[in-house]
Amino acid sequence: MNEKRAAAPAHQTKRVGGLDGVRALCALGVAGVHTSFAAGVMGAYVAPPGNEFLATLLAGMRPLALGPFFVLSGMLLYRPFARWTLGGGTRPRIGPFLAKRLARLWPAYALLAVVCVFLLNYAAVDGPWYVLRPLLMLQVYDYTWIAGMDPAWTVPAEMQYYLALPLIAALMHKLAKGVADPVRKARRMLVPLVLITAGSAVWTWWIHRPEMGVYPEQYWWPLAVGGAFALGMGMAILQVLAELRPGREPFLYRIAGNHPLLFWVGALAIYAFNCSQPFGRPGYGDYEGVGLALTQYFLLLGFSYLMVMPLAIPGAKSRVVDAIVANPVSRYLGRISYGIYLWHFAVMYFWFETGSVFGTEPGMMNQLRGTIGFPELMTAVLAGSILAATLSHYLVERPVVNAVGRWAARKQAAAAPAPAPGAVPEQRERDPYTVAGPR
Repeated sequence: MNEKRAAAPAHQTKRVGGLDGVRALCALGVAGVHTSFAAGVMGAYVAPPGNEFLATLLAGMRPLALGPFFVLSGMLLYRPFARWTLGGGTRPRIGPFLAKRLARLWPAYALLAVVCVFLLNYAAVDGPWYVLRPLLMLQVYDYTWIAGMDPAWTVPAEMQYYLALPLIAALMHKLAKGVADPVRKARRMLVPLVLITAGSAVWTWWIHRPEMGVYPEQYWWPLAVGGAFALGMGMAILQVLAELRPGREPFLYRIAGNHPLLFWVGALAIYAFNCSQPFGRPGYGDYEGVGLALTQYFLLLGFSYLMVMPLAIPGAKSRVVDAIVANPVSRYLGRISYGIYLWHFAVMYFWFETGSVFGTEPGMMNQLRGTIGFPELMTAVLAGSILAATLSHYLVERPVVNAVGRWAARKQAAAAPAPAPGAVPEQRERDPYTVAGPR
């Protein structure tokens, strides 16, 4: 596999380009899945696949491509809290933490909501609540379909886990309190994460029972993605343990660092297995039954872990993996990947020329599917979403995030105690979302 573990400090503060690159792959994968469905490539219920081979490959990405986003969130955002519990450092300040999370998610999301409501769905506006509902991220509970925001239900889910993370971290800290050995602390900290993962599996089973019907309103609630978020938090614990015990890293951490390509081969194997859609139909985008939904729940966790873990280890090197995720194009697309994820569905509606701005009611995607060929639609989606994401990133997201980041830095500096004479200044980890993609 021609890999070599490069020497690097365990506490690495600069951005890891591979993490941006994997965001790019996942955002493009999600866009490809949705576009293939809209173009009639992927089958749906009584409609057979337009291209069985391509449909099988793209259906294999459902829902795997979504998992790394949540895993990255849990891992990167919990890591400072894990250092607080395992290493006895300072607890991250909750106010700046929440302010930066809001700044990272909401402005780009709000821009999408305003565009979709007033350009695609204006005829459906029946009062202020129709506009406020998506802006407040509540449309997933008082469920309302808003054309162009179809995949944006994950953003409220993400935000609610951001709000919950400090509470979960406090519980994990309390469970580990009074134990000196970091390994024993880590085991105690894993208990809530195991419970969240199991609870999300039970929720997945519950919403996919036949009596719930197809896409029940509860499907959009955030509970089903808790396992991926908890997995990321568990990976943060492994990373901090490796920092505290150099030379005695956890076994899976050590293997991932020494053989990153082996982990990616494992992720590819999971993807290939998912292409067979166990308990489902290969090449179809139907709503999953219980068997397929539960299988994919655990496949998503395995796939996400194998994809992300090697990229998060300082010094882990693989020429193959680096060529895929650390090249300039992948890194750039990763930086704007949140916008690609947000805008790709809206671009499809504009390309179909359906919605209020075109003098029509926005068409449901199952009504529009197959009216435009896949090459044309995919080209339009890629060009349009990359353009929209670039404008959003540089004109909206980055200025807001930088401004809030400066405010948070001033708050932290004002609250920090004066260092003792001769003391080494505390090393702070750079905010992983300053220039990052979704989640």
